Amino acid sequence: MNLNKQRAFIIHFIFFLILTLLLYVGIKYVFPLLMPFVIGIVIAMSFRNLIDLIEKKTHIKRVFISILTLLVFYSLLGFIISLIGVKMVNFVSSLFYNLPTLYKETLLPALNTVTDNMIEKYPSTRTYLDNFMSNIDQSVFTYLSQISTKVVSMATGFAGMLPTLLIKFIFTIVSSFFFTIDYYKITRFIVRQFKPEHQKVILNLKDNVIGSLGNFIKAYTAIISITFAELSIGFWILGIPSPFLFGLLVAIIDIMPILGTGAVLLPWSVIAFIIGNTKIGMGMLILYVVITVVRQILEPKIVGQQIGLYPIVTLILMYVGAQLMGVLGLLILPIMATILIKLNKEGSIHLFKI
Repeated sequence: MNLNKQRAFIIHFIFFLILTLLLYVGIKYVFPLLMPFVIGIVIAMSFRNLIDLIEKKTHIKRVFISILTLLVFYSLLGFIISLIGVKMVNFVSSLFYNLPTLYKETLLPALNTVTDNMIEKYPSTRTYLDNFMSNIDQSVFTYLSQISTKVVSMATGFAGMLPTLLIKFIFTIVSSFFFTIDYYKITRFIVRQFKPEHQKVILNLKDNVIGSLGNFIKAYTAIISITFAELSIGFWILGIPSPFLFGLLVAIIDIMPILGTGAVLLPWSVIAFIIGNTKIGMGMLILYVVITVVRQILEPKIVGQQIGLYPIVTLILMYVGAQLMGVLGLLILPIMATILIKLNKEGSIHLFKI
């Protein structure tokens, strides 16, 4: 009996490893290759219930409802992207062109004040501080010229990528129309390829994957919303212009594990202290600490509640996933654990006792 249990455990463990490997290979290599079609079917699945409801209420053919729904969706999406893009380009352009003026009129006078005070208190440091200021001037103008070169290089690189991006975008739109219009035909065809006894497992797996992804989206939407509110209120209190726009940009950056709010708030704080603006410097530092603490406390709890895992288990899986697979691992392992737990509860697999 014990031998049978051990054999079953080994089989289930090997199954788990194979599933993890396939999922990792699929996300890292297959998904990027088929990304336009992946996005297309995700869009089709997102609008399925809405289209079903409209079709039921109006008795209009699904094809017409699908086309109209997607036309409205892409029109709104294009409008929002254009609006945000114009604001971002204007902001970056104004910031880029104002950097020399900001240095000469704000940063340089502040540095001169600091060095003059140091020379007054410690006259022997005059030579070193004069050399330091000379090196600072040279370094800043070299850095500004490098930024100009990088901006031009990035613009040229982006222009070179436009044809490829345009092709992917066109295939995404076309595939989303086909998937949305023929959603049930496609799904029924895929299900028919499996034996009847396996079809229920496949459908349960599909529902669990979709449900887990949906819960993850809900969880991180809540996290972004909380961070956005904290940032906007903090920027508003500190008197930062356009606090809601800056709050949104930094909140989006914060969701990226490699960057986070520290990539913006900490340099901002350092620069503010250098130019003598203690209020902004301390405010940015306090804001960074508050956001970091709140996110570290709430993220495992919110994500765990949405996907049905204990917060500490979610935290461990997110950490291990990030170490093994990078940013994708933050999502892959918790989602896989959620799917396995649901399948185990339903009796489709038997990995552990609950």
